Amino acid sequence: MRILQVCNKVPVPPKDGGSVAIYNLARGLVLEGNEVDILSMETYKHKDSKDFELPEGLIHESVSIDTTIKKADLIQNFLFSKIPYNAQRFINDEFTHALVYKLSSKHYDIVQLEGLYLTPYIPVIRKHSKAKIALRSHNIENEIWKRLHKHEKSVFKKLYLKSLSNRVERMEKKAINEYDFLVPITYRDAVEYQKMGNSKPSKVIQTGIPSGEITEKIELRKKRKLYFIGSLDWLPNQEGVLWFVQEAWSMIRNTHENIEFHIAGRNAPEWFSKEVKKPGITFHGEVADAKLFAQEFDIMIVPLLSGGGMRVKIVESMSLGKVVVTTSIGAEGLDIIPNYHAVICDQPEEFATGVEILIDNSDFYEKLATNSVRFIKNNYTNRVLARELSNFYQANS
Repeated sequence: MRILQVCNKVPVPPKDGGSVAIYNLARGLVLEGNEVDILSMETYKHKDSKDFELPEGLIHESVSIDTTIKKADLIQNFLFSKIPYNAQRFINDEFTHALVYKLSSKHYDIVQLEGLYLTPYIPVIRKHSKAKIALRSHNIENEIWKRLHKHEKSVFKKLYLKSLSNRVERMEKKAINEYDFLVPITYRDAVEYQKMGNSKPSKVIQTGIPSGEITEKIELRKKRKLYFIGSLDWLPNQEGVLWFVQEAWSMIRNTHENIEFHIAGRNAPEWFSKEVKKPGITFHGEVADAKLFAQEFDIMIVPLLSGGGMRVKIVESMSLGKVVVTTSIGAEGLDIIPNYHAVICDQPEEFATGVEILIDNSDFYEKLATNSVRFIKNNYTNRVLARELSNFYQANS
């Protein structure tokens, strides 16, 4: 099959969860004998890497667009547009022209939209192609903003987030059944789409890890170190890390004064590095290789209070034999069994205790690390998931 993936971010190199989800699936689809083209938006957050080596059969092109948040545009959008500003920033004439050219120059069987904010391009695709349109939903977008609204303390920001979450929800409901196929990233999200009225063929395809990148060896160090890695321009990540640093870190340091916590992530605002400057914490900023960074440490902290979909970085870390401590929201979308695959806690005291047990109890740490790797091998092997999606498209086309 010929598949065109349309993305609102450059997926190469695959540095964050979203880009990993896009790139790994594309690579898997190619291995299953499909021709895959990717057309993406190059933004100030996600720059194209022209020297990134793509596998044979995978073609990537990007269009540079300006998605910077402008106060005047935000206000105008808030007052006069029905489309939320989050989506409005990705509607671009140059990208439309590039999309039309791709559709006119090659026959595609499937056009796969990577997320809600690309659904405004559905009429363009219908006009210029007979391809079936698949919406690959990475999360329920309105949930992210509703959860951020719940935890926000600023009255003005709280009002804006309330309005934004409502507008995003309306957009999600409007997009229902405009596509031909729905590809949610979690079973939980599939249920939510069904509640919203989805009647189109649907297939849950979670993010996978190439089998060659799943570790065969668990490393057990005497001194275990904590780490976090994720996009630090994403509000739920900022919120979660600050919660952990402000609410749980001092409790861990009281009993383990030499413990280390290492934070890495791209596009962190300047104020963030100042807020996490505490004894025992090292802020690395963006790192060249996320996997090499993670391999230096042992316990991944994923303290999400907001967000949606699934946490690709959790899947990556588990595949490396790391043990994850996360919240219930962080574990959403993954069939993780608490205290068997990972530690799941929602209160600061419980979170701190969970970390301390992993530091002190080597048998418990090794058990969870071993179970994590087995869990990924059994459920998140990339090529198997890509084969399932390829078969789904062929059976319904």
